[in-house]
Amino acid sequence: MTQQVHSIRPAARVANDAAVPPDACATQTISPGTTGREAPLNTLGREEAADLASATRAVCQRLMPEHRVREVAYGRTGSALQGFDTELWEVLCTQIGVGTIAVPEHLGGAGFGVGALGVVGHELGRTLAPVPFLASVVLATGLVLDCIGSDPPPDAQRLAALATGERTAAAVLSRDGGARRPGENSVSAAPGRRGDYVLSGSARHVLHGTAADDLVVAATEGNNTAVFWLDADSDGLTREAEPVLDATRPMSTIRFDGVRAVPLNTSKPVEQLINNRIRKAMAVLSAEQAGANERVLELAVDYAATRRQFGRHIGSFQAVKHRCADMLVDLEWSRSASQAALQAADDQPTGSVAELGWRSSMAKAVCSESLRAASHANLQIHGGIGFTWEGSAHLYLKRARTDEVIFGSPAVHWDRFAAEAGLS
Repeated sequence: MTQQVHSIRPAARVANDAAVPPDACATQTISPGTTGREAPLNTLGREEAADLASATRAVCQRLMPEHRVREVAYGRTGSALQGFDTELWEVLCTQIGVGTIAVPEHLGGAGFGVGALGVVGHELGRTLAPVPFLASVVLATGLVLDCIGSDPPPDAQRLAALATGERTAAAVLSRDGGARRPGENSVSAAPGRRGDYVLSGSARHVLHGTAADDLVVAATEGNNTAVFWLDADSDGLTREAEPVLDATRPMSTIRFDGVRAVPLNTSKPVEQLINNRIRKAMAVLSAEQAGANERVLELAVDYAATRRQFGRHIGSFQAVKHRCADMLVDLEWSRSASQAALQAADDQPTGSVAELGWRSSMAKAVCSESLRAASHANLQIHGGIGFTWEGSAHLYLKRARTDEVIFGSPAVHWDRFAAEAGLS
């Protein structure tokens, strides 16, 4: 049996202002019997990257205007789908093909690398899109694919459903969603009586964990770490939505009480796989932050160019000019740092993957601090309206403060950057 998934290639030709037709993408297959050695990543050309960005932006502008962001994130209190727009997610996965971008070609995907994920992330960050792209596609599904490698997937149908967006996944890799130390798992695995394992423990701040259909869990098994891929509705597993600052990034507390699961078989060092996957996720997160930073600067400049005070536009005041100029400088720093991390994740140029550790930490720290500073500056430039619910400034400030602590704070990553780059 094969499962149809969508390819990113045809979708990359969609015009910027056009609606994406249902048949815009060709289909490929994920076959449970496909094997072979791991192929090199496909390269996303400059024109293809621009087309992918344009298609993603067009969909987000059409389906996720600001009032829709508010409705999905803050108008569904108590719902498991709070902070998750299923309509946008379906279009992104079935018509743009974001779920198959990094799926290897021998599994029916497009076979692109983290750089292509960063292109999508940048556009999603601009609109604060409430979809589980980072949690499901980049982190959880990415880790499953890392563990599988060139082997046949243990559940081809479920993997295909993740790629097409029919299912979503969340990753439980640390105690609290922050920086992860190797081997420090909050879930333990004990051998069961049926040849499986029994999971016990809990984790907080699991990104998009409430609405996820699958969970990818790092658990301590003896003196080692194992990765488990299980259904989120398994017996003994409970999920509780958490109150969050940024409701476009929903989080949950997940508890495991005798949950039965089977680990993913891999011949590679599991801790290395997990750490590298988190670093790649940080690179994509930095692209989202750069996208949000870009939009914040646009909002600030547009407002400064139209708001009049004392008989002149406030953008003509030197203090406002300097704030906007500082925001632009920070944005350029963010773009450069993010791009450096994305290139290292794809080993371009060859050999740069050895620098992924310090580049991803640098990008996380730089982009977090830049977006935080830009969001605060934007709030000040907007003045009183910036503090109101009707204004958009607070939405980006909430995103900035949330992204700042995901995978660890800037202080943590400056220390890691110094250590891994040999500066300490």
